[in-house]
Amino acid sequence: MTETAQTIQTDITWTPAQCARLLERLRPGQQLEFYAADHPSVSDPGAYIWVQCEDDKLLRKAANHGWSTDWKAVALPELQAELYHNRAEQVHGVRLAAARRPAKEKTK
Repeated sequence: MTETAQTIQTDITWTPAQCARLLERLRPGQQLEFYAADHPSVSDPGAYIWVQCEDDKLLRKAANHGWSTDWKAVALPELQAELYHNRAEQVHGVRLAAARRPAKEKTK
């Protein structure tokens, strides 16, 4: 996929509906990236969140210096709330780009 990355500016004025629309427009082969300042971390504060769509599911992964979670299916309302809660933390905007690697949900 040869798709140009897009930076989408968000700020404190964004509504929950705007956050949901952004997540709903995510297509297979794309990745949305944002920063969650409130995410628990074993290293630096917060985490970088990656979201991909696979088989009509939203998959989420969190990472920061030296650690990362597995890809996990997450419901739209949960991701919407996380993005909304952290909307003012997106100093450089959120990034919508081609997925670096296809997400694969980890199952136990």
